[in-house]
Amino acid sequence: MKYLKPILMEHLDDKNRLFVDAFGGGMNVVSEIDHKNKMAIELNRYVCALWKHIQYYGTDGGILEAYSSMTEQDYYSIKQHYLNNDGVYPDWLIGFAGTCCSYGGAWFNGYAHFNPKKNEDHIKEAFNGLKKQVNSFKYFEDTVFINASYNEVNFPPNSVIYCDPPYESTKSYETDFNHIEFWDWVRKMSKNGHYVYVSEYSAPDDFKCIWQMKKKDGMGTTKKGKKQNTKIEKLFIYNGE
Repeated sequence: MKYLKPILMEHLDDKNRLFVDAFGGGMNVVSEIDHKNKMAIELNRYVCALWKHIQYYGTDGGILEAYSSMTEQDYYSIKQHYLNNDGVYPDWLIGFAGTCCSYGGAWFNGYAHFNPKKNEDHIKEAFNGLKKQVNSFKYFEDTVFINASYNEVNFPPNSVIYCDPPYESTKSYETDFNHIEFWDWVRKMSKNGHYVYVSEYSAPDDFKCIWQMKKKDGMGTTKKGKKQNTKIEKLFIYNGE
């Protein structure tokens, strides 16, 4: 964000212009944008519900902080009821368990156990990290969180739209994400006058790279931490006619 922020804010000189984080997730981008008129779109309804819950109730005290010491039994109970889709647990709590209480933050990727060798409480650390992020989240109360797909929302003219979609040809994501449909949508939105930025490793020929940086990808790291790939993170804009 140190490098992306100035680029993404270039066209936000108009305070009424909307900034859109089309793939909100952990809200790492939208939280840093120093602009009041902001929207974050998140397809995962449980993650979106978690952000809305925090926006309304905060992170100090209350039931969310109580679950910052979630037990393994509670975790797998929540996971099972989530799989059953029976409504026993509220969506926001499922969102918290599925991300902050899961190994590596990956969606219900197994309970994040306490590491006695390093005295690491992963769940508590995740909660504290979330709390720290909320405390520094610029215009948090004014940000609109929407549970939808990136292509299901209508934006006002000349919006600034940032996209960090599941990267193509990577093992990091196991989704049915349609990349061809996504790039067509970016073309359409760009032609309609929106400022659309896409983070990816590569893009179709009618897109131009305006920024890049080497990035270490630890998705393939072994337990000994020896395997780590270096990739080039890029930012693209549509360059067609």
